[in-house]
Amino acid sequence: MALKRFNGLEMETEDHYREKANSYRTSPQYGKMISLYPVLESTIKDCKGENLVA
Repeated sequence: MALKRFNGLEMETEDHYREKANSYRTSPQYGKMISLYPVLESTIKDCKGENLVA
């Protein structure tokens, strides 16, 4: 796994974080959290497709 250095801090690649996010969204824990908090689910749906990162 390639790491990028920025001001002495190490960061993973953007693809790495996208894979982590996808893995999280398909996890049983995420499903449970969404079912417990319906407002969270609707907020996530409202933001779907938004470009939140420049």
